[in-house]
Amino acid sequence: MSLLNKFQLFSPNKPNRVLATSASLAVLLTVSACGDQGAITLEGLEADLEAGEQIDITLSTNEDGSLVIDLPDGLLVDDDVDGNGAGAMYALTNQHDPSQQISAADTASSEPDRRNQIVAYTRSESGELEQIGVYDTGGVGENIRASGANPLASQDPLIVSKDRRFLFAVNAGSESISSFRINDDYSLTPASLDVSTSGKSSAQNPVSLTLFEDILYVVNTGNFVDDNGEELDTLPEDRNRVNASIIGFRVGDDGSLTEIAGSELTDVGNNAGSIEFSSNGDHLYITERRTNNIVSVTLDDNGLPKTYDNGAVRSTDIASITAQPFGTDLYPTDNGDILLVSEGNNGAPGLSALSSYRIEANGALTGISLSSGVEGDPLTTGFTFGCWVEFVETPTGDYAYVSNTPDGTITSFSVGDQGGLTRLESLAGSAGIDGDDTQNGGGVLDAEIAYPFLYQVVNNDSRIAQFRINEDGSLKRQLDLEVVDTELFQPRMFVGIAGF
Repeated sequence: MSLLNKFQLFSPNKPNRVLATSASLAVLLTVSACGDQGAITLEGLEADLEAGEQIDITLSTNEDGSLVIDLPDGLLVDDDVDGNGAGAMYALTNQHDPSQQISAADTASSEPDRRNQIVAYTRSESGELEQIGVYDTGGVGENIRASGANPLASQDPLIVSKDRRFLFAVNAGSESISSFRINDDYSLTPASLDVSTSGKSSAQNPVSLTLFEDILYVVNTGNFVDDNGEELDTLPEDRNRVNASIIGFRVGDDGSLTEIAGSELTDVGNNAGSIEFSSNGDHLYITERRTNNIVSVTLDDNGLPKTYDNGAVRSTDIASITAQPFGTDLYPTDNGDILLVSEGNNGAPGLSALSSYRIEANGALTGISLSSGVEGDPLTTGFTFGCWVEFVETPTGDYAYVSNTPDGTITSFSVGDQGGLTRLESLAGSAGIDGDDTQNGGGVLDAEIAYPFLYQVVNNDSRIAQFRINEDGSLKRQLDLEVVDTELFQPRMFVGIAGF
């Protein structure tokens, strides 16, 4: 055990969940130089660990002499029991400047300074980010004027596959998505760029992505039109969108994207905030801020929306008690999935909130901790427009963090084994300027957790704020990554972040 005196086993389907550490392991891990180890499932591994069975692993070295620990069936190993290994972060630009207007018909080639890009960073063991490259997506961002701090108004416009091989991004102004391969040095290689998401319905504005194995779904939130059906370039008073949909793609071994015929489902995702797979890939959940519903769609074995005998799609609308369900994150447990949903509550001051639901076997949602969004409700954040939610399992507890966009703050919650929520700190963290938590940073958007670090994009002044997650779930502000290359980037640029 001398070579493995400090390590953790992780599941690819539950990347933040520690299966075992050298400090608590009650089994012998046998090191073998070669040979077929056989298939190990997550459930089988957990059972073997509990029973004290022997489990084989394979050790090898890279050309640089670094240790490689190989486990069957894609299980991951982190060689630091604090979960504090190195990795990568990627930020998505929208190239949206409120003073300029870009037609959705404009392309990256005709507007080279307005193209969507992904900024890649390496992440050190202590959490610092260092920029290593900028990659064009082949499309452009949301083009609506006066669209606020976040022109996409969505969670997960940029995601990384759980096996850390691929990166996927939306191009909201081009009605397209793009995919990249993640190289060993964390640089990116384009796989499929500017792939149309419009389908047969000509749906507009892809804003959120979700992935299960090799099936990728995107929600198109729709576009703004006048009474004659003509597209608007400014926000209407009711902010109502039309031409929303979801549509699926197959991800190839090389990261390429191919539309799944028959996967398009229209009239779903009006003013969508997010789309989320269940952990078994059987169901999709889409939040609709316009209808205040969470839409559940059941999929078949081919990743297509299931229908009843009469042809109707097997979908269910679940009304959110608090208005404007927005962001989602999944908590897979031994007793089933728990869906966490943040709620904007129509911008009521101090009354954004978080709720939790149990996903039943048939895909239905059963409320666990449901916010009412009224004054005194302990599930409110105490701030305005809680939009993004990130969940993390840690060795000392399970926590969720909600980003309150206008106030530039983060609210923390404890998540129980059965999905019950307890607010820990209304002001758990702030993205205040120059690290001053008493200042209003404003514009906090999408977030990503690479435990024990939480990274928050701050759109108002193009920053990535970094926090350390303490054992009790509290946050410690560490540093900001300032973006100073103004010739390359436009103000208000970051709309998404993803990594590991």
